[in-house]
Amino acid sequence: MEGVKKNVIQPEQTLLETYICKGCNQQVKQKELIIPIGPHRGDKIIANYGCICEDIKLAEETKHALYSLKRNRLIDNFNYYSLINNSLKQATIENYNPTSIELNEVKQKVLEYINSFDGEQNLLFTGNCGTGKSHLSTSITKKLMEQGYKCLFLSLPKLLTKIKRTYNKGGGIEDELLDIIRQVDLLVIDDIGSEQQTEWSTSKLFEILDDRAGKATIYTTNLSSSELKKRVNERNFSRMMENTEVVVMNGADYRRRDF
Repeated sequence: MEGVKKNVIQPEQTLLETYICKGCNQQVKQKELIIPIGPHRGDKIIANYGCICEDIKLAEETKHALYSLKRNRLIDNFNYYSLINNSLKQATIENYNPTSIELNEVKQKVLEYINSFDGEQNLLFTGNCGTGKSHLSTSITKKLMEQGYKCLFLSLPKLLTKIKRTYNKGGGIEDELLDIIRQVDLLVIDDIGSEQQTEWSTSKLFEILDDRAGKATIYTTNLSSSELKKRVNERNFSRMMENTEVVVMNGADYRRRDF
């Protein structure tokens, strides 16, 4: 190997200048090289030694590509596992138009929640039908997924129905769904209280809530505090209210605002 190195013809080099690159802040030596062999023998070329701008650019491009891949994977998982109405698929924080001063304050609160998301704070949206509880909840998941968080939106009645249907297909499917629910950074449980109330549904809700302990969850309901407590039972209600901010949304039906 040493013999090979000795036989390699090195180009004649002349140092032109030394400077600090404004792009990468590295010391760069600019040299003039004279090609020693081949068809371009005698030609002069300028080479910069020490600049890492291209390396930084490549690293940023790789980082961006990985981020896009991760974001697309998050969206794919969200779409695959979420149980969401078609009417909410186009919902964003930008196209939520409050119908009152109070609902506009709620929208601002939602923006604050997104900007200060810590993975632990819960929200409970309550109020009459059509004020945008589900719309805003969906909007939160979309904004957080843009930041790289794993999110899931589940209608509680649909979720319980889906779980029941898995019993004829083996427990693995239910375990997979519950595992996803356990892992996501933010879970939305929509329309609590409209599910059929049975001992099984109450027990399954507690299992979900227990798995989410310490992780951010958003709840939506049309029921008042006393109605919700009666509906889901004292134990589930107590678990739901841990580290939870209640957001009351009353006003005109958002879906019928044009009337």
